[in-house]
Amino acid sequence: MKKPISISLMALLLPVVALSNEPSAFSAGDINSPNPYGLTTGEKKILQSNQKVSEVKAELGSVTEQLEGMRSVIDGYNTKIAKMDDRMRKLEEYVEENRKIQEENQEKVKAVLSELGSLIDSINKNYVPKAQFDKLATELKSSKTSTTTSKNDEKVKTPAPKELSSKDSATLMKEADELFMKASYTEAQVRYDELLKRNYKPAKINFTLGEIAYTQKSYSSAIEYYKSSIALFDKAAYTPTLLFHTGASFDKLGKKKEAQNFYKALKEGYPDSPEAKKIK
Repeated sequence: MKKPISISLMALLLPVVALSNEPSAFSAGDINSPNPYGLTTGEKKILQSNQKVSEVKAELGSVTEQLEGMRSVIDGYNTKIAKMDDRMRKLEEYVEENRKIQEENQEKVKAVLSELGSLIDSINKNYVPKAQFDKLATELKSSKTSTTTSKNDEKVKTPAPKELSSKDSATLMKEADELFMKASYTEAQVRYDELLKRNYKPAKINFTLGEIAYTQKSYSSAIEYYKSSIALFDKAAYTPTLLFHTGASFDKLGKKKEAQNFYKALKEGYPDSPEAKKIK
């Protein structure tokens, strides 16, 4: 009697199970369902449109992320560019400041040099001019007997004018410089004078003749040579020495104020030079 009951229960349950496995009629046409079914043609198109919109949104999200990444990189570059611009601005300000300082120093040097002409005239009134000094020196030498002539003067052999004129300027300059380095000033000066007549490197030669005069303590003559040299070229490598020795020459002549002007021009125009460091 129990078997028929079990069979009958199963018979009753089968239709219920079958109905539970079938989609509900109430869900048909629901386009928001994860697995929609029973859609009309219009509903299918709407579903497809929704799917495309979702895809586009996903792509837009990816592009937005990429743009944000690019924006971060660009911001980084902009920061670096801003820093570089700031450095360039500071560098330009530094260069401009140095240029102004150099111009001011040059103006100060020129201002001192502009006074040199009047100072030379003043010196010539109070001290023996070079031409007169040379004349006096010649007269003194000629009045001495041969027994009182110094050994150094006996060794000096002044070359004849023809011997000098036959040499080219470069060779003559080399000989003069070598004699100057050996302290053979008389022989060197003869050659420098010949080169001055040829107008060969007059700025350098006037400076060297000034150095010879300075070494021989002919300070007024040295100042004249220095003046001629710097008037021709005021930016030579030897300009610091020229300014220092010009100041020292004025100092030796008792022109303390003029000497200080040249020392000041030297310290301001060439502060790192060895000559400027000698000034206390």
